[in-house]
Amino acid sequence: MYKIKNVTVQLFLIIGITGVNSADYWFQQWDKVFDELDSFLDKPTEFQFPRPDNNFDGFQNQYSEDVQFLTNVINQVREQAQIFELPTNAQEYRPFNEYFVTELESYDFIIIGAGPGGSILANRLTEVPEWNVLLIEAGGLPDNVTDIPNMYFEVEYTQHNWGFLSTPQSTACLGMTDRICPLARGRGLGGTTLINGLVYARGSSIDFDRWSEQVGDSRWSYSSVLPIFKRTERFVHRDKEAPIYEPIHGRNGFFNVEHHLPRSPQLNAWLNAHKELGYPIADYNAGTGLGAAHAQLNTRNGRTEDAGTSFLFPILSRPNLKILLNSYVTKILIDKNKRAYGVVFTHEHKVYVVKASKEIILSAGAFQTPQILMLSGIGPRNHLETLDIPVKMDLEVGSSLMDHACYYGLNFWTNYTEPVLPLEHYVQQFLQGVGPLASPGNNHGVAFYESQFTRGTGYPDIEIMFIPSNATTDLSQRAFRLTDQTYEDVWAYINRIQSFVLYIISLHSDSIGTVRLASKDPFEYPIIDNRFLSDPHGRDIERIYEGIQIMLDIAKTRAMKKLGTTIQGGPLRACSRHKYLTKAYWYCAIRQMTMNIYHPVGTCRMGPYPERGDVVDPECKVHGVKGLRISDASVFPFPLAGHPTAAVVLVGEMVSDFLKQEYLYGRY
Repeated sequence: MYKIKNVTVQLFLIIGITGVNSADYWFQQWDKVFDELDSFLDKPTEFQFPRPDNNFDGFQNQYSEDVQFLTNVINQVREQAQIFELPTNAQEYRPFNEYFVTELESYDFIIIGAGPGGSILANRLTEVPEWNVLLIEAGGLPDNVTDIPNMYFEVEYTQHNWGFLSTPQSTACLGMTDRICPLARGRGLGGTTLINGLVYARGSSIDFDRWSEQVGDSRWSYSSVLPIFKRTERFVHRDKEAPIYEPIHGRNGFFNVEHHLPRSPQLNAWLNAHKELGYPIADYNAGTGLGAAHAQLNTRNGRTEDAGTSFLFPILSRPNLKILLNSYVTKILIDKNKRAYGVVFTHEHKVYVVKASKEIILSAGAFQTPQILMLSGIGPRNHLETLDIPVKMDLEVGSSLMDHACYYGLNFWTNYTEPVLPLEHYVQQFLQGVGPLASPGNNHGVAFYESQFTRGTGYPDIEIMFIPSNATTDLSQRAFRLTDQTYEDVWAYINRIQSFVLYIISLHSDSIGTVRLASKDPFEYPIIDNRFLSDPHGRDIERIYEGIQIMLDIAKTRAMKKLGTTIQGGPLRACSRHKYLTKAYWYCAIRQMTMNIYHPVGTCRMGPYPERGDVVDPECKVHGVKGLRISDASVFPFPLAGHPTAAVVLVGEMVSDFLKQEYLYGRY
């Protein structure tokens, strides 16, 4: 009951500005949707969502009962998050009888995964009326909890998180239980955009020129991709004090970008401190990316702008789009001519096969795309043969996992006290598009810097994210898997209403991890070994150390001294053999509290040379397999100097262009 009513209310909030003043009316309308959803579970090919209105602007809450309802929802979810157990496998999708298979009607294109790469692709392909598109997603709908950006940690303890974990680590995550890193990945329409920090940071212009050069295709250069970024974006300049370079932003796209309001006084001080030290306050999406700024976010009037809401909800009335929810892909079928022609998936404990007349596109993300490929016989020969999986194509799938290593252990006390108001007040603000609940993970600011490895080039190599007071929650220890000792040393006793937290990120990580199958059982989770801070030359840990030193210098400025800024948290007992705040101490602390920041990429790397480890060509086609492409972060040739969501949407847009060129305009 809770989940269905929860989704209904969320959709009411989205469409409440259409002029209908009764929440009860929309509850009734969406109750009808879920009656249809029940029948869809029995016959998955026939269900289609109705189309909600996509006009979000100007919504004002008029009903105290809505405020109270959302307040109760938030309290309930926060309570449940303390005891919710994340899954350790995908057994919930296992069929009762794997040998009883139902074949469904065929489609022109089948997309696997409704993250940002799959959602925008479904949108663009169904612009062609004669093409029939099937989108298969293992999760469900966005809901009222995912709609609230600052339910960041709470949403991780719901059905929207796959709950992946790394293998035990030896170079990072040492202060976490069993030395295991949590690897949250989203499940549902929108993928990880349902549970991440929503920062819109495309990456440096240098990234895309480097990408173009590395893969040998000028279509990936910055000058080529900038118009595509713009056509997807709907930028709203809510914070007039924030410098914005208008020519590089789009105004008419699906994907909303805005600033959180109101600004924190701590953020203003932090930005002023950058000015003192000569760092630019700039639109970091405007070119090389250097500079500090009020973060640009994928929110719409303060609500989460997940990929499903952005790219799928506006086009659900298209008759050539079918979406299957709660459907888990186990294998891609490949014929003797090495052409991908079908998909095997489970739904409600039954097995289905569906065929594609043109292409299959994998958009399952940097962990599950390689998992599905390897289960289908596409992967490293030695690994597949060890698991008795017939090899269809020997490619280095899963062999180049890269991620932004992030240090979470730096925080400061100030003399500024953030007012604490009743939750009902914050809910009222949220329904007006402002306030703490509208801030994802309470992240307000970002800054990009050169490291010693890029100094003088204009190429960002370090990022700092600024999280003002009330940043930590009762879920912090659980979400980061911190041991009791680590948590007590760093966060347990800080004053939440006066402190701020910094995330220090190594952008162009040199450490390489892997994704491998645990077995040929598709319902076992893959084995994920991140190997953070393991690069042989130690560049990743040095970047993070440099980022800490940058922040320590910022803390000494007049702007920060006015706030009485003082470092707090620590020393870590695990690093007691080193003098506090020395380089040796910081190196030790960094290895204790560094993990991922939701940015895994590169597991199916793009490039022209499969013999050198490339998995897809510059048009995202899997090398050696016809009719199969990838549209997600796994194709990135390296980590970008930004956050991957914007670039994943770019990949989806590029793949749609490639497909239209090939099948619609007859280029070949």
